[in-house]
Amino acid sequence: MVTGRKSRSRRADRATTLTGAAPRILVVEDDIDLGETVCEILRMSGYRAAHAVDGLVALEMLGAGGLHDLILLDLMMPRMDGWAFRAAQLRDQRLKDIPVVVLSAMGEIPKAIDANSLLRKPVDPKILLDTVEKFIRRRSGSSRSK
Repeated sequence: MVTGRKSRSRRADRATTLTGAAPRILVVEDDIDLGETVCEILRMSGYRAAHAVDGLVALEMLGAGGLHDLILLDLMMPRMDGWAFRAAQLRDQRLKDIPVVVLSAMGEIPKAIDANSLLRKPVDPKILLDTVEKFIRRRSGSSRSK
């Protein structure tokens, strides 16, 4: 179900960051094939995408100055799961305002998570890209008005 495609119109319509660079998206996913596939879909649509295999790696990447415009977050991961990652993110003043879209294959999520949106796996690429664009545009608009 997850396939990528290039879209000139999607690239032309995509919001850019204040620096004019393509928005950066961090994919936090322990399934390496899925994480890399999602990154490739995002790259083919003009985004800069990076992959972290768990919450600890994601926090290291973000802490090393790799601030992103959006985080796509799996919940069930080894070492640091999505709930623990999100709690740590919300405690960090530099990271707390980065929107998070949860990607989950769970039918019911056993405990609440403070996230901006939820997508079910397997996610349709069009739905994924539409959701990403919505949050990138929202974040770009609020950054410009500050």
